[in-house]
Parts: sequence; C-alpha cells; structure tokens
Amino acid sequence: MTDSEEAILIQDVELPFQKSATLKDVTLFGGMKVLRMTFRERKRFTMIDLDPHTATTIAKSLQTWADQNK
Repeated sequence: MTDSEEAILIQDVELPFQKSATLKDVTLFGGMKVLRMTFRERKRFTMIDLDPHTATTIAKSLQTWADQNK
C-alpha cells in the first residue's frame, strides 16, 4: 500500500496447507475502488487488485463451484 491508498480490511482467511488470504477494500489515488486480494505462502506474497466487475465475475464462479462440490 502506498501513501495515496486507503485500505479497509474485509476479511482474513486461513487456507489449506498453511496458506492465508486477506481481502481489503482499497481506494486508490483518484478514487478508484478495488478489491485487493493478498495470498501468503510462507515468505511469498501475491497481490491481485480486482475492479468491481471482475470481482463479481470471479465471485459467481466461486459460488457455482462451491455449490457443486459441497
């Protein structure tokens, strides 16, 4: 996160195999809103910023998969 960003924690999630994910609501410089997903595996971090449309598309796919694999 830079000085020009404002982030609000949405959720920390413990994942299988000693991994974790963090979801944050981030307002970038200029007012653009993104969902920042940070995945942690030991010392490695992967950060992905999603716009609302992409977050919705991924959320629907995740929900469909979860419903089919309960």
